[in-house]
Amino acid sequence: MNHEFHSKYPLGIKDTVTQAFSIDFLVHKQPNPPTHWTEPSEIEDDWMRLMILSQSIATPRKEEARSGMRRDPGGYSYWLKNRSSVFLRKRLDEMNAINLLVSDTAVPPSINDFPYGSWALNVPFTLIKPYISQEDTDFYIVDNPVKKEWVFKVPYIAPSQWKGALRSAMMQELVSDLRDKKINEEKFIEERIRLYRLFGNEKDGTSDFLNRVHAHYSLISSPKEGQSEQKLQEILNSKLKDIEEAFKSELISKGFKQGDIKGFQGNLHFYPTYFDQIGLEIINPHDRKTGAGKNPIYIECVPEGTNGKFSLLFVPLTGVEELSDSEAKKDFGAVARGVRAMMTCYGIGAKTSSSFGIAEIGSVAATIKPEKFQKHWLTAWEESA
Repeated sequence: MNHEFHSKYPLGIKDTVTQAFSIDFLVHKQPNPPTHWTEPSEIEDDWMRLMILSQSIATPRKEEARSGMRRDPGGYSYWLKNRSSVFLRKRLDEMNAINLLVSDTAVPPSINDFPYGSWALNVPFTLIKPYISQEDTDFYIVDNPVKKEWVFKVPYIAPSQWKGALRSAMMQELVSDLRDKKINEEKFIEERIRLYRLFGNEKDGTSDFLNRVHAHYSLISSPKEGQSEQKLQEILNSKLKDIEEAFKSELISKGFKQGDIKGFQGNLHFYPTYFDQIGLEIINPHDRKTGAGKNPIYIECVPEGTNGKFSLLFVPLTGVEELSDSEAKKDFGAVARGVRAMMTCYGIGAKTSSSFGIAEIGSVAATIKPEKFQKHWLTAWEESA
């Protein structure tokens, strides 16, 4: 018995007629398998059928397997339109049965189990532009699949993606405020420390970027006439070094950093978001001379109109026994503004510069310990609008 999946169901080496009939069968366009190759009828799971269909990318039937014929839609596009919702609903029901989904009504988890000053936030949203992301699979029917949960194959946004998107949005808002002179250098440092406390260590060049923004702002009013480019670069490098050392000292004094240890995670913790729809965007470059389309690019996405939930948990694990009212207000305000900007302005996922991933926010729910902070959160959310 052959235990290797693609070797057992070798669509790629079948004759072209068998491949054509197999494509229709695998996407449920036809109820019966090809007469001379009935083995795929053993497979009921749609995801396994798509894995067999993916072999078509190495055959002359590739485009047919993706979108069918010109006057006869079929292939993967047919499956998306007619079967994907059933498949995803079934998988989501399986996940819900083992408590992997966030409840429609409850904010996770019970806030009473966490320290004073903790709060949880649940933000329902509706995509008004498709969501695109990068999947880490190497073998798929389209070249640009959307990211899916590893086991259940449901399109989703991982907690690490949410963390990166929110941090980026809040950082861009902070930099914009400094450049527009809405805040001064002292306030910039204060808010930068807040980001550090919320999200943890500055990674992926974040520290260098913020240091450089701060340095350029500090030097913007300095006289430059008569100074060579080399001298100006020396001044900038010196300022960068001073800012880096000063910020490091500030982190150490507040207990966020000890020696060279880089293990501070931050106080915000994120939950995954799962979607119940999947779609396909097609980019078709045109020949400049003839105007004819050629080599269409298929990009899998979560289509506009799809609903999702963004959930996060704040737990003050920085050694502060009791959060002051003023600090709580500032945290609420920073996160509220960041969440709204991320959803409605900057977007989530890939190609956000082309407006992909923009969403409309629904009714926000929050649970907070202690309850006296509830009014602070409501005020912060209203002011962020």
